[in-house]
Amino acid sequence: MVGEVIVPVMDETTDSVLLVRWLYHEGDTVRASDVVCEIETAKATVEIQAGYDGLLRKQLIAPGTSIPPRTVIALVAGADDSLPDIDPYHHILQALRASATPTAQARADAAPVAPVAPVAPVRPDPSATPTPPGHTHTIAVKVSPRARRLAEDNGIDVGAIAGSGPDGRIIEDDVKAAIERNAQTARATSAPDAGHVRQATAERVTEAWRTIPHFHMSITVDMSSGTRSKDAAGSAVTYTDVLALAIAQTLVHHPALNGYWDTTMPVLSSEIRLGIVVQTQRGLVIPAFRDVRGRTLVDIAQEREQLVQQAHAGKLSASAVAQPTFTLSNIGPGHIDAFDAIISPPQLAILSVGSINLRPWVLNSALVVRPVATLTLGVDHRVVDGQAAAAFLERLKIRLEAM
Repeated sequence: MVGEVIVPVMDETTDSVLLVRWLYHEGDTVRASDVVCEIETAKATVEIQAGYDGLLRKQLIAPGTSIPPRTVIALVAGADDSLPDIDPYHHILQALRASATPTAQARADAAPVAPVAPVAPVRPDPSATPTPPGHTHTIAVKVSPRARRLAEDNGIDVGAIAGSGPDGRIIEDDVKAAIERNAQTARATSAPDAGHVRQATAERVTEAWRTIPHFHMSITVDMSSGTRSKDAAGSAVTYTDVLALAIAQTLVHHPALNGYWDTTMPVLSSEIRLGIVVQTQRGLVIPAFRDVRGRTLVDIAQEREQLVQQAHAGKLSASAVAQPTFTLSNIGPGHIDAFDAIISPPQLAILSVGSINLRPWVLNSALVVRPVATLTLGVDHRVVDGQAAAAFLERLKIRLEAM
């Protein structure tokens, strides 16, 4: 069987990604879970898995190439399998034809989506490392196996390193020195990269505010029960995990808030892929949980920790950048009572949670002190009306106060 390694659809606003590098060569044995290459979006570097067990028989796209989602970048097959003559962009054409008007479909039939031709890289000499994009030299480089592995793991071009070993051979210390030089350069040039991400964020927020008719609604919740559940589950569990679990349990009963806007109409999702807003040095990132229906508090906490670490490292898995169907923005400790978050397009709703603090609270006609939070729901008024938004918040409040 021949398996296609396909660039996933990140979200509805990502129309191009950069294939950064291949981590396996043609002919290498791979497992389905092996990360075979890395792609880069405006948010992060994303690791792409093989998806099949077998040999990485053919790489269709060269490093340094910008490609759209749904592009077939490689073929995984057995040694004796016959490889088809494949167009890397045929899935994109199929998607366009499935959703196009007659005029648009005619254009899709008449022209290719992208001008990049399939590439068949040559397997390198064992003592050399492939030349990264942007370099034109083809001279084989003498490099020790440990140095080569270290260079590959850190994206180092060994062709740009002067070897200090016998006969100019590149050794591990040479690569370590290059890694440190690159790190110093990255620190010196981090501001422009942050500016690029900030610009992308600004464009996205402007689009959301201009195209989505927002309205917001708030409710105040006694978080005593949620606090007890958090503490009982262990120190690794946070309020974000408690909120995520309660949102998942509530959205099951309010599916109209769980989905995204697709050009002219809403598409409701059968899965609940909850996105969480993470502030990183690169800007705001919204990695997504896998389907959170039926999950436990500890399970959610473990995945949330992985998502946050990946977001800060700038390396998200393909599943983590898949389009969320609902977003949680938790401000965390502090003195912010409430805030109105902007919906991340093309989603239909976002929940903003203010700081949880001790406040006076009326319970059974008595004045007590309780940990209290204000939850603000922002919704797309094209899909969700005031009654539906209020019903969601009321059920979420009951769920949080009875955990």
